[in-house]
Amino acid sequence: MYRILLLSLILICVNINGKLSMAQDFVAGLKAFKSQDYKVAYQQFIPLAETGDIRAQTYIGMMHFNGLSVPRNFEIAANWYEKAAENGHPHAQFYLGWMYDTGKGVEKDNELAFEWFELAALQGHPRAQNNLGVMYFKGEGVDKNHLIAQMWYMISASKGMMEATENMLVLMKTLDSKQVAQVKQMVRKCLTSNYTMC
Repeated sequence: MYRILLLSLILICVNINGKLSMAQDFVAGLKAFKSQDYKVAYQQFIPLAETGDIRAQTYIGMMHFNGLSVPRNFEIAANWYEKAAENGHPHAQFYLGWMYDTGKGVEKDNELAFEWFELAALQGHPRAQNNLGVMYFKGEGVDKNHLIAQMWYMISASKGMMEATENMLVLMKTLDSKQVAQVKQMVRKCLTSNYTMC
């Protein structure tokens, strides 16, 4: 009985220490990244990314995308972003959406771009919200809908996105007062539902 209890406690401690060590490695990587010591950042992030840490995967994707301590490679960046995006990381979802939207590192695909932007937008990512608005405005990857476009512009603009503010002001000139009131109601519904009713 005591042996089983002791073994259980040891396993719990090993698990806690392992997670603590991984958290410390991520913090060390983040600190190195912020101080532009990309070589150390990469060394800290890569083992975490390989074991499934979505934050580290996103940073590894970013480093390959921008050529930070590694050769610039859009395809490798897309692979790392996809791993993190599939597990719900909003920044990775945004960047992967952007890559599908522009055809960098992946074949251009407006429908996939829309899907990734939408997933990130529904998690509150302001750049994804603006880009989702653009896709609704242009009818790329989704049916054109200026009211939904304006809703996403307004939500993104409320978070300080200047591009969204500009898009919102341009589109506002084409909407009548009834449509503006409808969009404002849509924004309230979306935000008060924490993006579940957008």
